[in-house]
Amino acid sequence: MPDRPLVRLRIALTAFFALDGFVFAGWVVRIPAIKEQTHSSTGALGLALLGVSAGAVVTMTLTGRLCRRYGSHLVTVVCAVLLSLSVALPPLTHSALALGAVLLVFGAAYGGINVAFNSAAVDLVAALRRPVMPTFHAAFSLGGMVGAGLGGLVAGLLSPTRHLLALTVTGLLVTAV
Repeated sequence: MPDRPLVRLRIALTAFFALDGFVFAGWVVRIPAIKEQTHSSTGALGLALLGVSAGAVVTMTLTGRLCRRYGSHLVTVVCAVLLSLSVALPPLTHSALALGAVLLVFGAAYGGINVAFNSAAVDLVAALRRPVMPTFHAAFSLGGMVGAGLGGLVAGLLSPTRHLLALTVTGLLVTAV
């Protein structure tokens, strides 16, 4: 039987992986509404969406060093807070350029949390001496399924602002626990 701290860490990491999938899928469901709100052409929207990848790539190159210096736990928590807060920003934009800028922030948080919690998961796998990484990635996928499913259900009931703000609150609550 693993030590209690390792069990708690495994539960926390599972929650962060699931949260990551949930928040990202919840955002993706709202892309058509945000496209309409910003009056973006398909091409302009595509360029704005590059912000997610650009932010992620930049942050991913730095996050490993931050994890070594401050620990993957702290970096995961900080990035989870930033991810949760930044998912509420797209509905506040009114142009493709502004959308691209807020998606740069969202992508930076997304890239950071992915490196940080995967780093922590690798350390946990080594400590447990068992291959538990697939369960974390399954949690991400399950979170994505739930986020997309719920997002689809509430898309006709809630504005993008209210929906993504609900994701913010959910993310902050999961992170606080």
